[in-house]
Amino acid sequence: MLGLASSPFPEVTLRPAQQQALAYQSGPLGIAAVPGSGKTFILELLIADLILNRGIPPERIGVFTYMRSARGNLISRINQRLQRAGYPDRFTQAFTLHSLSLRVLREAPSRWEELSILEGYEQERLLSRLCRAWLVRHTQLWEPLIPGDNNPQKIAQNRAQFRRSFQQMVQVVISRAKNLRLGPEVIPGEGYLGWAAPIYAGYQAELRRLGKLDYDDLGWQAVDLIEGSPELREQVQNWYDYLFEDEAQDSSPLQEELLRLLSQRTGNLVRVGDPNQSIMGTFTSAEPRLFRAFCQASPQVVLLDESSRSAPQIIALANRLVEWVNQQHPIPALRTALAPQPIQLATSGGQNPPASEGGVDFLRVVGSPEEELQQVARQAIAATQAFPGQTVAILVTTNELGGKALSYLQEMGAERVIDLLRGSPSQRRVLLQLKGIIDWFAQPTAPTRLAAAVDCLADWAGIPRAELGPMLTWIRASLPERLLFPNFGEAPALPDGPPWQNLGRLLRTLAGWLRAGRSPWPEVLNVIVQSLYRKPEELFVGRYVIDQLEQVLGSLPETDWQEIAQEFQVILDHRLNNLPSEIFAFDPEPGSITVSTLHRAKGLEWDQVFIPQVSAYEFPTQYEERPLGLRFLEDVDMTAEALAQLRQLSPKSCWDLQADSATKQAFLDLAAERLRLLYVGITRSKRRLTLSVSSQSRFGTEQSSSLVFRVLSRSFRAG
Repeated sequence: MLGLASSPFPEVTLRPAQQQALAYQSGPLGIAAVPGSGKTFILELLIADLILNRGIPPERIGVFTYMRSARGNLISRINQRLQRAGYPDRFTQAFTLHSLSLRVLREAPSRWEELSILEGYEQERLLSRLCRAWLVRHTQLWEPLIPGDNNPQKIAQNRAQFRRSFQQMVQVVISRAKNLRLGPEVIPGEGYLGWAAPIYAGYQAELRRLGKLDYDDLGWQAVDLIEGSPELREQVQNWYDYLFEDEAQDSSPLQEELLRLLSQRTGNLVRVGDPNQSIMGTFTSAEPRLFRAFCQASPQVVLLDESSRSAPQIIALANRLVEWVNQQHPIPALRTALAPQPIQLATSGGQNPPASEGGVDFLRVVGSPEEELQQVARQAIAATQAFPGQTVAILVTTNELGGKALSYLQEMGAERVIDLLRGSPSQRRVLLQLKGIIDWFAQPTAPTRLAAAVDCLADWAGIPRAELGPMLTWIRASLPERLLFPNFGEAPALPDGPPWQNLGRLLRTLAGWLRAGRSPWPEVLNVIVQSLYRKPEELFVGRYVIDQLEQVLGSLPETDWQEIAQEFQVILDHRLNNLPSEIFAFDPEPGSITVSTLHRAKGLEWDQVFIPQVSAYEFPTQYEERPLGLRFLEDVDMTAEALAQLRQLSPKSCWDLQADSATKQAFLDLAAERLRLLYVGITRSKRRLTLSVSSQSRFGTEQSSSLVFRVLSRSFRAG
């Protein structure tokens, strides 16, 4: 058991549970942390303590992070603390599952010396081709399932819906099979899994022909190599004396296995997470049961249950949600969806906002979801006007709702709105601007490339779109070197007028960036990002893209700009699907309104939070409130059925069937994750929280509020 340690950092005020965590010496340790309890802070202190006070070299400590952005944030925080202490070396060993797996593969024999990764857009294209071919060859299996009542248009719609669901099922099956280390040869030919099996086999054959691995292969191959080679196992187990895992609630079976293998020599493994914030299971191979099982089995567990983030009313509401789920949820199988770890008010360190500044409201809007969003937008604007020193957020379940909220805020004249929706127009604009610059760097003497770069940056440079056409024609007819570097020849005289003066300044800026192109390319891109952007979300996208490019290309200065341009196109083709749900160094300014999905809000906080559409459909508590699957397949979910078969093939699966069908089990998994998602949303608020629901669904039919909404509103009124 861990005792209380005297703080190795006397300048820092630690709570009792934090002191207990810092008393860690060796062996397995699970740290379960409630929202706002300083989870990353404790991870930072633990690692810094090992380096500064226990003499462990930084390179002997490794940290798994779920997201690349979290990796950069943690490394930065640790190194700032080391620098303040006068420590000469830097900590660098933080990695994702994919980056560590790549390192293992590159340490292995020569088979992986020329490692090539299948990117997401390539995978989607390949699977689309393979699925189409299978559907054409096996119409006798699926065509009879397509109803249409002799309506050609309805039949066509149902066919298209089936094809989309089928490809989604195949893609999920392949990813999960690889995470369970199951090849196509062990998959039986029965049921929906049997439909996916030959496509999986064809997909793997095509990967072998191309000489590529996909991202799910990396962890699998790394684990197989370590298990199969005593020499490699000894080598990789000697990399680290201490291993840490951040966001352990989002760990996958492969990551768990890799952690076990790497920590086997010393047994020193510290896993930090919040089981109540496990919200990635329906999107990824994350298994929320893994971290809870680790904590239950570990001889050393610390619960960081004090939080200074929120006012007492917000904490009471979050705790009531956990209590109701644990004790009264109408489906007994869902009573374990949230771990029984109530949040406590902080007793030391930072203090909670006072109750006088806190509050919880429940809003029922008679009308459509659009009318509800309009009312929420008006209240959000009023909140910024009444409390100009506070931050406000509207957290939605879908990008579609978020897009509507942004439109209403704009129509109502909201001045400072931060868009954190995945694949949002502002993110797209940042990518297009950077792509225009990189494409021009790849061919700097091409007038069309220079014109395209100017076109992308016209708004930033203050050039009106109405004036831009003649400027681009003029650039295309000129030699770029004469425009950018007059010393190479007499530059054409610019016409008079402010827009043309702005163009001249832009050309001088572009020339300066091009001169800097002799530096390592990550430094050049960092300079460009810092020059172009000021808003936190824009800086984040720019930094994230640079980090993603470095993961693929490395940071070697000899990488040419044509390679970088090609890799950048991959990011655009992805449409930002790989952007993480946590924002690095995001700090909204007072008086602003942030619009985000609940998933992306994890790890963030605002003074006032609005969560619309807390309906029975979005946060279901009974199967009939949100039936899964295709209606014309009698609500059978192909993906759920296939995954149920798949998991039964794996002796190491931690997945237990809690329902009488795989489709109903999929509902239980989704409903549990939605409860955790609501918990995440509630705990983003520091002072005031508003939960709302409309009386009508998006289809114009009557809808009820979620049972959770009704329970919480009654509890709050009674309190």
